[in-house]
Amino acid sequence: MSHDAHTLAGPYALDALGAGERHRFERHLPGCATCAEQVAGLRETAARLALAAAVPPPDTLHERVMTQIDGIRQAPPPLRSPRRSLGRVRRVPGRLAAAACVMLTLVSAGAAAHWRGDARDAQELNRRITAVLAAPDARVATVRAAADAGGGTLTLVASRSGDTVLVTASGLRPLPAARTYQLWFLGSARPRPAGFLPAAGRGPVLAAGLRDARRLGVTVEPARGSSQPTGAPVVTVPLD
Repeated sequence: MSHDAHTLAGPYALDALGAGERHRFERHLPGCATCAEQVAGLRETAARLALAAAVPPPDTLHERVMTQIDGIRQAPPPLRSPRRSLGRVRRVPGRLAAAACVMLTLVSAGAAAHWRGDARDAQELNRRITAVLAAPDARVATVRAAADAGGGTLTLVASRSGDTVLVTASGLRPLPAARTYQLWFLGSARPRPAGFLPAAGRGPVLAAGLRDARRLGVTVEPARGSSQPTGAPVVTVPLD
């Protein structure tokens, strides 16, 4: 199989390939340690996302999202275009993508906590999550936090082509109300704020703007956040 096989690892991990591509990729997979590692990492991350829920969704959420799915029409296949230097995110079949949105909506603490009756907002959030997981250049990394942060773990999926990183954590020490876990893009320049982990210290969180960042760091900051880190990171994760 050609070098393009490596771009199928993300869609394969999400069960988003057609039968032909799936069979070709499965013939390629046993002989490619890189693809095997990426598939395993993406599947583990998807499982971590499913465990990241901290807020139960409203009783009406499932019914409303299922109603939304019934109205989703499967998109026609995209027209072929000349190959570009950056890999493209492959289209996930309509109902499969919708089912993924339902799963992620039901388990995403952020979507559940901020649900206000507009399914479009939740769909957009989950579209972005799915796009990062399925990006051809998606890179998965998991690092254990320092002991003073509870010894938990931080897992991320970074996509340079999408300029976005998806972050989820588990086992971090709960913080008092006056403190928060703040994310930072770390590189050759000054640290750049990249958002916050929810109060439960889990996620998932989407952070855009990778640019020249080489690592993602997490520090403990005042609840309102800081313009620059005020202490040493409790965990850093390489982005490349």
